[in-house]
Amino acid sequence: MSKWNIASFSKEEQDKVSVDKAAATVAWQERMNRPVVPELAEREQPEHLREYFRQRLGVHRQNSLQLPRANSPEYNKTGDEQQN
Repeated sequence: MSKWNIASFSKEEQDKVSVDKAAATVAWQERMNRPVVPELAEREQPEHLREYFRQRLGVHRQNSLQLPRANSPEYNKTGDEQQN
């Protein structure tokens, strides 16, 4: 199988991908000014991967600083304006 096929990963690696996805979702929700409680998302992760969740959340938050915020003009364009 392809190295990009998550189904071919070990269970531990699949769990880490899921935890990373949860951390990315929290960071995105924060950036979009959507209600989110990171502590609740952390508690939903397997206990042995909670530190990994915190690390990945920090990385995603840092990366979010370079992206537009929810009130940025990029997100306020109509469909026709985005295509031009």
